[in-house]
Amino acid sequence: MTLVSERFDRFRKKIRNPAFQENRGLSNEVGFYIFDYDPKDELFVRNEVEDIAHNSTTASIGANVQVFNLFDVVIRLIDEMGYLQEFIQIEEKDGIDMVIRQINNVLKMGKERNLIVQYILDHLEHRDERNIIFITGVGQVFPLIRAHRVLNTMNQVINQTPVVMFYPGSYNSLSLRAFGKLDDKNYYRAFRVE
Repeated sequence: MTLVSERFDRFRKKIRNPAFQENRGLSNEVGFYIFDYDPKDELFVRNEVEDIAHNSTTASIGANVQVFNLFDVVIRLIDEMGYLQEFIQIEEKDGIDMVIRQINNVLKMGKERNLIVQYILDHLEHRDERNIIFITGVGQVFPLIRAHRVLNTMNQVINQTPVVMFYPGSYNSLSLRAFGKLDDKNYYRAFRVE
């Protein structure tokens, strides 16, 4: 059994725990978690996340798991605003750095209620039951949107529901390193899923 599969076995048990589902025992911290993994395990992680989400309901584990893929959310939002083709043209003309700036501006990533957080709030099902939010697609949306920006803005708005971000890279409870190589800024508020 590989290390990542062993971690998923422990993680499956963890999310069944009512204390985890209710954010109890966190010393007044927000229930945000990062499940970091080697990017070479991406397909395995995707399959595990899909399996957990498919089989996790209030009837089976006491909470519903809902998955939000950041790439899908970003594409849907900019397409709904009519900017998708424009961003493709901007990249061809001005490069990826300009696209990154423009997407972050359009999605209001510097604000607590940015469009990604608002999308998640608007699409969260089973509001009257316990929920666990899984955030995926971090590697797919990189470098357009950075993981620390999503978490930093989300923790002021979504604070009663556990949030687990699946991160292709490493997290040492102090900083994120995308793909194990690129610094993704310091982030101190999440707990690492062991």
